[in-house]
Amino acid sequence: MRVVVMGVIGSGKTELGRTLAAQLHWPFLDADDYHSAQARAQMATGTPMSDDDRRPWLLALRRALGERPEVILACSALKRRYRDILRLPGTRFVYLDVPAALVRERLNHRPDHFAGPSLLPSQLEALETPDPSELDVLTLHVSLQDSPSDLATRVMTAFNLH
Repeated sequence: MRVVVMGVIGSGKTELGRTLAAQLHWPFLDADDYHSAQARAQMATGTPMSDDDRRPWLLALRRALGERPEVILACSALKRRYRDILRLPGTRFVYLDVPAALVRERLNHRPDHFAGPSLLPSQLEALETPDPSELDVLTLHVSLQDSPSDLATRVMTAFNLH
């Protein structure tokens, strides 16, 4: 199984992804590592990527997923068409549904990341919340009290990964 942890910036994708990967002894991939230097520089200025900018990045992520039968990927996957590119057989998605206020708080505590708080409005606008027809998506409603370990336990139980 391949698991894509998705959501807006600051939702906790990387923390949950790393926790899941460690508990399952699976490789962890961070989609941020696949951005070009140009894309990073663009986002650092607060300018979101366009769909055209994202396409080669998403295709590189699809290739990386396809190279591994068991892997955890942290990736925004904001739109259904982005998720469709990543939908290889055996891929499941975990959507982190986090209140915007909590995301803003988290973003204010990671000043060294290239994707800063100024990108949040465009991410929230671009987000296509997974709908019930996306049967391969588990939605986790995240609160301040949820730790990455708590969320990992919920994912592992839902996906029967033990």
